[in-house]
Amino acid sequence: MKKKDNYNYFEQFILITDYIVKSAHTLKEIMENFDRNMLDEDIIEIHKLENEADHIVHEMKEYLIKDFLPPIDREDIVEIVNKLDNIEDGIDEVLINTKILGITEVNKDVIEQIYILIKCCEAVREIFVNFSNLKKAELIKEKTINVNSFEEQGDRVYENIMSRLYSNETNPIELVKWSNIYKCLEDTIDFCESAADTAYAVVMKNS
Repeated sequence: MKKKDNYNYFEQFILITDYIVKSAHTLKEIMENFDRNMLDEDIIEIHKLENEADHIVHEMKEYLIKDFLPPIDREDIVEIVNKLDNIEDGIDEVLINTKILGITEVNKDVIEQIYILIKCCEAVREIFVNFSNLKKAELIKEKTINVNSFEEQGDRVYENIMSRLYSNETNPIELVKWSNIYKCLEDTIDFCESAADTAYAVVMKNS
């Protein structure tokens, strides 16, 4: 790969989170206006965003191999981009599973989870908007606490949703389907918290 002058890892982190936030909002729009007949096109739309984010991730890793002096430890850069990539992949997986499991209509519980996911993704982006100033540990801590708070909210919502599902759903196939969708969203929200905690740990190490 041709070496780029003034390659800025911090700007690339922000670009990845831009795609994550856009993917989360796109998922919301798809699910709020769910049309099973449009699902293949919707998946392509999400895939495009995922592929753009993946391109940045792969480019960053390739550049890192040749970079003599990255601004933070190489393993920290790799861990951060992998954690961010998990979020994007999780969003993609929600829609793929919706197709695989034959979901024909979306309920309000899914939408509630997606709204929390959006809050988490936007809060993660705020961390990386401020991430280049490694000396502002308190600011990053504050942003990380925001993500943790949204994730805890997501946990409570997930627990309530699953409790209702197991109390009310009598069809075992539907039970498996919706358990999978809800768990996939819960995991993606958890990925946000993991990315935030990793970023904060890196800031603490470098502050």
